[in-house]
Amino acid sequence: MSGFSSLFSGINFRNTIQKYASQHDWRVAEVDNDHALLRFGMQSGRTQILYIMRYDTTLEFSVPSLVHFDSENEIPHYLSTILLQRNSSQKYGFWCIEKVGGKFVFSYMHNAEIQLIDVEYFGKVVLALLNECDDFEGTMLKMFS
Repeated sequence: MSGFSSLFSGINFRNTIQKYASQHDWRVAEVDNDHALLRFGMQSGRTQILYIMRYDTTLEFSVPSLVHFDSENEIPHYLSTILLQRNSSQKYGFWCIEKVGGKFVFSYMHNAEIQLIDVEYFGKVVLALLNECDDFEGTMLKMFS
């Protein structure tokens, strides 16, 4: 097991997430050996929630947006098209639809091989996801208000 892999294995996952978050002056709301949750108060006044899940050699970062639908049929295709086009211009992250609590939720995610994740990369990914999701929500709220 490489040094980077061992940083995120078992109990080390918890310690590494807490250490990396602390180095960015962020607080971890929940963490165990497989997942973490961080909450961020954004300049918009909204709160964004970042989930980190550990899978074998990969970490999944995910920020679910406020935009959700009860069924796949309700998802506006134009919105999916816009977000898919936006994916091509993003360095960190991609838009997807996740099923969360029975709802279809637009989420902004990033998957990374554990061996690539150091404290700097961790920070770049987290900030990119938070800002993209918050920007999207702000646009959606303006459109529908």
